Amino acid sequence: MKTLLKLTALALVLSVTACKNDGKKDSNAKTSYAEVDEKDVNEIIEYNNVVVSFTDKNNDYIKRIEGNIIKIEKGLGNPNDNFAFIGLITPFSMSTISSSKIKPDTPPSALSSDDQKFFKENVVSMTGVLDKIKETYKSLDEYIQAEDWKDDKGVKGKALVDSIYSMGKKYYAYDEQVLAKLNIIGDDAERVILKTHPLKEYIFALKDDRSKVAEFTKLLASNKNYKTIEAKAKSAYQVLEDQYNKHVAMTAPDAAKFPGKDSYFRNFNDRLNDYLIAARKMMRDASASGKLTEYDIEELVRDQDNMRSAYNNFVD
Repeated sequence: MKTLLKLTALALVLSVTACKNDGKKDSNAKTSYAEVDEKDVNEIIEYNNVVVSFTDKNNDYIKRIEGNIIKIEKGLGNPNDNFAFIGLITPFSMSTISSSKIKPDTPPSALSSDDQKFFKENVVSMTGVLDKIKETYKSLDEYIQAEDWKDDKGVKGKALVDSIYSMGKKYYAYDEQVLAKLNIIGDDAERVILKTHPLKEYIFALKDDRSKVAEFTKLLASNKNYKTIEAKAKSAYQVLEDQYNKHVAMTAPDAAKFPGKDSYFRNFNDRLNDYLIAARKMMRDASASGKLTEYDIEELVRDQDNMRSAYNNFVD
């Protein structure tokens, strides 16, 4: 089955309050942004959040049109079904309301000139593809409403559907590049403000769990022929489970000092456990059948998104 599904969710909302930088270099840093000053850190984090909000809005729109496209594609293949196109609701894409002066296509000066160029070019390209998806879906929607498929036996409609799927792949190629780089930069910027944070031990544990989960999802999504990745999958799963067991054994944050953080910490671990349960089941099934299904990957992505929400609740 063709899909517009986004397979990885790498970036995250950074909502930890900034602290004073103690000047010590972080050995886990991947970029020079782990040594910037507080002003630049805040600009980078604000840009991270603006872009994540922007992509979230776009992804929500694409998910909604995907539901319609699946139904339309099925209907065009069975034109004698009088109820094939009943219940289609035209999705509405509303502009994100933000008080920030920073925009997705205008990265801040806190970023290097090369990174500014990267984000500007990729965000502009991503937006351009999304605009074409919206235009094409509008044509498809009008085609279905006018029942023009009765005149050409669905030829144009099927072509429009294929075009949207093709553009969806291009959109998510840009989306993944942007969020992957943003995740590395944002992580290093966040390490600056977490150096003196009282909950940094927990935040880094949760961040490490999310990183391993994203890697595992991407591995399973890389090849539907499970047998070719089975050994790697089992090894990666064991690393993830061992890390989960280590982190779940941590004493939860003191509820008296940090109200609510103990329950948010446990909730994140519960969501990670949901992911592990789903992963074990599908690995067992895939070992027997030799393949992974789109539904399998979708389930992992949903559980991964739940972890993202739980993480953001903890750091908010």
